[in-house]
Formats: sequence, C-alpha cells, structure tokens
Amino acid sequence: MQVWPRMAVSLTRQNKQTLKQLLKTGRWNNESEVLRYGLYLVTEEVRAKQREQLRPIPEGELARMYERAETKQDRAVERKLGKASMKALRQSLRNGASLDDL
Repeated sequence: MQVWPRMAVSLTRQNKQTLKQLLKTGRWNNESEVLRYGLYLVTEEVRAKQREQLRPIPEGELARMYERAETKQDRAVERKLGKASMKALRQSLRNGASLDDL
C-alpha cells in the first residue's frame, strides 16, 4: 500500500465520538484504518450503483421510451445496435473506466 503525505480532515464532535467508539471494538488499530474502511465502503456503494445502471433494459421498455421503428428490419437493426453499445460499455467498465470517463 502506497502511503501519501498526511491529510487534514475536519470532523464534527459526533464524528470523533463515533470514531472513538469504533476503535474500542478492537476491529481497527487506529483512526486511519477506520477512515480507509469508510472510503472503501463508499467506493463499493458507488460501484454497485454503476453496475445497477448497466442492467439490461427490460423487453419493451425502449419501445416506450422512444418512438417505435417503422419496419421489422429497422427494429432488428436498432436492437443489434443497442446490444453492441451495451457490450462495449460493459467492456470499458471491466477495463477500469468509470461512467464519468465515458
């Protein structure tokens, strides 16, 4: 783990009290470990929300969102383009990109 220069963090009185209570449990050795774990949990929450946003769109939802294509061939082309776009997006995220990067 790379150690960065110290960083000042402002905590409320309640935050400090909670930090002390968490340290008393013995799960963490110092305040930095508690804060790092908190950042880890926030990061996991954000990633879970990003994954949820990439869930497949239910059948028929796109048709309600956009005007329906005129012909069966047009609908087939739109479906293929949508699947290809989602595949490329998922691959980018697997390779470390975030939704903000795209």
